[in-house]
Amino acid sequence: MTHHEEESGASAPRAARLVARVASLFLACAVVLMAAQVFLRFGFNRPQAWAEEVDRYLFIWSVYLGALVALQRGSHIRVTFVIDAMGSAGATLSKWLTRICALGAFAFTAWHGYGLALVNLESEFYTIPGMPQILFYLAAPVGLTLMCLVLIADSVADLMDGG
Repeated sequence: MTHHEEESGASAPRAARLVARVASLFLACAVVLMAAQVFLRFGFNRPQAWAEEVDRYLFIWSVYLGALVALQRGSHIRVTFVIDAMGSAGATLSKWLTRICALGAFAFTAWHGYGLALVNLESEFYTIPGMPQILFYLAAPVGLTLMCLVLIADSVADLMDGG
């Protein structure tokens, strides 16, 4: 549980669990869909063209939502031996530099992701007529925007605590 989750009451952990469940559901659907696609392709020589496209985008959504969950839980991989050697002042400096750099990278990528999504506003899937591609192009900017909000909330909570 991150500092933000401890301070924000029950709503943040509930939202985090919901995002984790949606990410897990998307990943499970992607796995089942890919298994069905393999079975249909090699078992019956009847591949479904739409399955690979939908599978790809379900996986992309699960990646960005999963990255959000990892950020909320503080479970991204870290190499901390240098930070550990710097003491508490160095750790605090590192934490803030990491947040600032991550926030900048997430915001930059989200901004350009929204631009890419808008370019595909009127586009439809090649294999699924009527399904707008923007639903799938929004995975990166939505996930990254939510990650920005988590970083900001954690930073505000730390500042309120004096750290």
